[in-house]
Amino acid sequence: MKMKNASIHFDENRKGDGSINTSGHITNSMMPSCAKCGKPLLEGMRFCPYCGQSLAAEEMEQFEPAKGEIVTAVAAPARIVGREGAFAMALTTEKLIFARIREVDLDRAKGELRQAGIFMPGSSSSDNVSRFYEMSPEQVMDETEGNFSVEASDVTAVRLSYDGDDGGKYIIKLRSEGTELTFTLPYDKYYRDLLFRIFEGRITW
Repeated sequence: MKMKNASIHFDENRKGDGSINTSGHITNSMMPSCAKCGKPLLEGMRFCPYCGQSLAAEEMEQFEPAKGEIVTAVAAPARIVGREGAFAMALTTEKLIFARIREVDLDRAKGELRQAGIFMPGSSSSDNVSRFYEMSPEQVMDETEGNFSVEASDVTAVRLSYDGDDGGKYIIKLRSEGTELTFTLPYDKYYRDLLFRIFEGRITW
């Protein structure tokens, strides 16, 4: 008889979505879920354990403008010949935006790992550039005086070379009609592949 009462009590507290509405318990309806597979997730997870979806990407997507041009990649720090300070290169499908950023101290251990091609969160020698993913291209341009952009379609040729000094860096020369922009980026194969993808057919190594 006690078993029956316990069963009835359990059913009375069960919701239609399968969660139990008992004080002190978390129901499925309150937990975040994966946008790809719909499985419940714990707070703080960076990847869905069921389908592997990046949850950090989901967080960035909610800040992206619903329509129009968006920032798809960011490379930093970029150092431009003839201009002082460091920049982040924010890329869209149509242009390269160079936005001023501040530099921070990079400890030796993290610097050596980065030179070896091992990336660690927070190992960049510049401030947090992930904010640019949350901004429209217009907001990136307006953030700081001195920010500027280059239309990707105006670039006629790109020369990419490697310099082994200072831990290694790429030297990039962008050429358009009558102008040339030269800047450097840290030695990171992701940056190299990014440039080859953007300027396919116009870049030489």
